[in-house]
This record gives sequence, C-alpha cells and structure tokens, in this order.
Amino acid sequence: MNIIENINNTVVPEMNWAYQKNISYTQLSAWMECPHRWKQMYIDKIKQPPSIHLSFGTAMHETLQEYMELMYNKGQQHADEFDAQADFQKRFMDLYKEDADKLGENFATKEELIEFTNDGLEIIDFFLRHRQEHFQKHGWKLLGIEMPILIAPHEDYPNVKLMGKLDLVMFNETTHHVVIWDIKTSTRGWSKYDKQNKIKTSQMVMYKKYFAEQYNVPIDNIDVRYFIVKRKIPENPKYAIMKSRIQKFEPSSGKTTQNKMVKNMKAFIEDVFIDGSHMYDTDKIEEILNNTDKCSSKWCQTCTK
Repeated sequence: MNIIENINNTVVPEMNWAYQKNISYTQLSAWMECPHRWKQMYIDKIKQPPSIHLSFGTAMHETLQEYMELMYNKGQQHADEFDAQADFQKRFMDLYKEDADKLGENFATKEELIEFTNDGLEIIDFFLRHRQEHFQKHGWKLLGIEMPILIAPHEDYPNVKLMGKLDLVMFNETTHHVVIWDIKTSTRGWSKYDKQNKIKTSQMVMYKKYFAEQYNVPIDNIDVRYFIVKRKIPENPKYAIMKSRIQKFEPSSGKTTQNKMVKNMKAFIEDVFIDGSHMYDTDKIEEILNNTDKCSSKWCQTCTK
C-alpha cells in the first residue's frame, strides 16, 4: 500500500448544508466539560469574546506553519531567509488591532501587548535555534498544513459530519509512519494533569482515527503528537529541561482510547440531535440541562456568572 498515493488521491467531500450538520472537537469538548456553555455557544449563538491569548496562539500557529512549509517544500535556504520574528510580530499586531477595535479597552492593555510580543519573539528565537531537535528535513516529507477532515464520526448518524483541520501532517520515509502534529500555545506548558485530561487529549485520538478512515491509511501507521510552545519559563529553573520553550507530548491513542472516544462521540450526537437527523433536539437538550448542575470550573464564563 502506498500511503502517500492514498493521501494524494483522497478528495474530501463538500458539506451539503441542506441536510448535513458539522461538529468539531471543540463542540464535543465543550459539551463534555459543560453542557450549559455548549448551549450558549451553539444554540444561543453567543460568541466567545476574543482574547489576547487567542490572538497570540493564532499568530504563533501561522508563523510556525509558514516556516515549516518553506523548509520542506522550498528548501532550507528559503526558510533561513524567512524573517519568522517579523512575521509573527506583524500577524500578532494585525490580530491585536482587529480584536481591540471590537472590544476597546476591555481587550488588553499596552503592557500586555508588549509582554506577549516579547514572549512570542523569544519563542521564535528558541525554535529556530533548536529546530533540528524537533523537525529534521532529511527523511521527512510535509504532506500538508491545515489538512481537512470531513467524515461521519459514527455510522448510525451519516448526516452528522466531523469537521477538522490538522496543523501539520508529516511522513517519515524510513518508518512509513504519518505523524500528525497539533500546535498548542501555553503560558507555562502542560502539567501532568493536563496530560491526563482525557477531554483535552481526545482531540488527537479523534484526528488519528478519522484521518485513517478519511485518507485510507492504516491506523497503526499513524502517530499523533502535541507541539507545545511556552510563553514563560522559570526564572531559576531547577532542571535544564525547564529552560526549554518547547514541550512535546504523545498521548495514548491505542484501540481502548479510541473506543472510549467513539463512545463519547456517539453519546454526544444522541444527546443533542434528533434521531437520524442533522437537526438539534432542543427539547432533549433542555431536559438534559435541567438535570445537569452547572460546572465547577473557574474558567467557565457561563457558570461563574
């Protein structure tokens, strides 16, 4: 089986909005964490306000992706000539101005803008100096950036489609493994509790299973990894690894973990959709909410109000 050929020959279908509904990992995780917040986002259509953290994360994503595309598709010289720090700064400033125009003084202070900008520049500098430790050019191919997934996540509900985009998809020419990377930005990196959070890590389990199905790739030939960049490092780190701005994490994604994810996905679809339909079952959702306590998370803007 030629994995690259299978991927290149795959045509991801278009959504038929007349009788199909798209869901995402964000939807599933929001429902699992707090159905009340999910309703506010997807039924009431109340948008989450922009934040400087989101602007920072988007700019960092796009700059790192641009560098990787140049390195793998055009050559190391083009990547070396790319001013990644200036690129990040421009992207971040453009997003900052756009969001600040919407929220005014409530968005972020000038001091925060300076802090986040400097953090980003230090991350880019660290990445460029240590890139070879994480991404080698020899023996690897970049298969895609923002590669799409659009597939029914459960055979019983063909009109409900999982929609997602994969940050980086690589191919190891030696092992013939596909490696799916998800880029995350974090203030201080992921703790052991973050790594044990099954809601958080189910994103990559989901992408592994449905990428395999969408692109006809043996699931045992797919690895999934998080590439986490940290804004802050300790002033006096106890260990050398604590000085790193980069953290990598490979979540458990075996058969048992996949089955649990599919079970959660099916339960979510059955909870919020009319049987066999792409329409939300608002009566059933309301009944679930009436019997569900508000969540205890201090980060939930719905339940803490």
